Amino acid sequence: MKKIFTCLVFIVQSVYGFAQTTSTFEDLTLSPSSYWNGSDGSGGFTDVNAYFENQYSDGYWEGFAYSNTTDIITNDYSNQYSAYTGSGVGHSQNYAVSYGNSIVRLLNGANTKPVTGFYVTNTTLTALTIKNGDPYGFSKAFGGPSGNDQDWFQLAITGYRNNAAIADTVKIKLADYTFSDNSKDYILDTWRWVSLDSLGAVDSLIFILSSTDNGSFGMNTPAYFALDHFNEPLYDSSVAKGSTLALYKTNSLFKSWASTCTVTRGLQNFTVKSGPLASVGVDTNGIGKPDGSIVSLGDSGVAVLEFATPIKNGAGPDFAVFENSFDGKFLELAFVEVSSDGVNYVRFPAISKTNAYTQLGNSAQMDADLLYNLAGKYAANYGTPFDLEELKNNSLLDLNNITHVKLIDVIGIIDLTISSKDSLVNPVNDPFPTAFPSCGFDLDAVGVINQNDLATSVTKSSTPLLNIYPNPSANQFNVSLLNQSYLGEQLSVFDANGLLIVSKEIEAINTIDASAWHNGIYYIRLGNTAQKIIKID
Repeated sequence: MKKIFTCLVFIVQSVYGFAQTTSTFEDLTLSPSSYWNGSDGSGGFTDVNAYFENQYSDGYWEGFAYSNTTDIITNDYSNQYSAYTGSGVGHSQNYAVSYGNSIVRLLNGANTKPVTGFYVTNTTLTALTIKNGDPYGFSKAFGGPSGNDQDWFQLAITGYRNNAAIADTVKIKLADYTFSDNSKDYILDTWRWVSLDSLGAVDSLIFILSSTDNGSFGMNTPAYFALDHFNEPLYDSSVAKGSTLALYKTNSLFKSWASTCTVTRGLQNFTVKSGPLASVGVDTNGIGKPDGSIVSLGDSGVAVLEFATPIKNGAGPDFAVFENSFDGKFLELAFVEVSSDGVNYVRFPAISKTNAYTQLGNSAQMDADLLYNLAGKYAANYGTPFDLEELKNNSLLDLNNITHVKLIDVIGIIDLTISSKDSLVNPVNDPFPTAFPSCGFDLDAVGVINQNDLATSVTKSSTPLLNIYPNPSANQFNVSLLNQSYLGEQLSVFDANGLLIVSKEIEAINTIDASAWHNGIYYIRLGNTAQKIIKID
């Protein structure tokens, strides 16, 4: 059985240096399973370039708190501080919680630059109250007894500059039961990006909640939401905007190109199961250099590419994927996975900050700076780079012997029941439907930047020259020569980076001392063949 695994280690964008400009709340000190709610009377807290206001009086608080509590079960006011996700963005510990109307003030020059956005989710208290009502009969279960009540719970964000409100207000539904098809009703239970790009530069923001469930004392729905990664920088922009990461097809970094390509076509419209498949191009259009000859994958179609020389984890990006977007704005995206055995695949963590509430049509224009680790984010002839370092410490991969790259088309539909999800389990929105023969990701090429030249200088033999045992080993490898015609030839051991570790004349029986080696993968080479060994304590 083939297996697919998603790497979560590098989901959190702050890993790439964003933390210095992003309010992640991780530097705010908390004991385990605790929170700060302003009981010290300080009136708020600062994280990086933002001040989060708080009002506290006689045991009651309003504004912002911060928390690391993880209760996703309790539905009463003893559980005011838990995000419904059970953690912060990317399984981080700390996050902010807002109650009532709340204010953020931007500091240290952040108020002179466009504010980017933040991640939001419901608190457990609010989500479970929306789902079930509260234990006291004060707040209703959304949808009502029939499920047809047109209920919603909304967050509105208004920007201010020099004490004057900016005309535009950003709104996001944290729960929406207004669909004619009740199966599409939802309560937000993941961290969802909220873009504030339309607000431009602001010096403060006001957050206001509203609901269809109201009574004589105001809103009945618990007025809480959770916030994380406030004002996080966006990703690398399009080529037209001056991308610094896109790689042109003639770049001297490229050493080789995919040598085989096998495509399993997807439908032209994923929702029409009896409909036609994508049909433009042939599998071999995916091999060699980018030349504009493409093969279309279709909705959720798959391409598997192999290489004459395995890809290795070197300095910087290790390979790049080319699509044929004609203008760099109409983008058809794909997830990228790699394997070192053709069976176990690991997916690069991918993030889409594109609005996932309004479906993009087949003439939509997209912003590359909202996309991370999704192939196809650049215009034709420019490759999207991928760095194997992001998948380090994954036991399913030999990062210096990547033999397969798999591309899986992003369906594009935002329907939560069938959408392609990013690493934060949010729908990836790209043009849909695109019901024509060239629909889906249009693969042009995959170029290799860092390749394992040690692996290419040897061949795999169906008849091994050596019997190596034990393998893996902690201290010593016993090596028996199976073909005596090689007696006296040079036996070499290389580490995964191609560094020579051992060199000796081969005998019938050999012992190799590995006690001082670091744990990892090594190659024993004899003649024109090599066999892999693993050192592990």
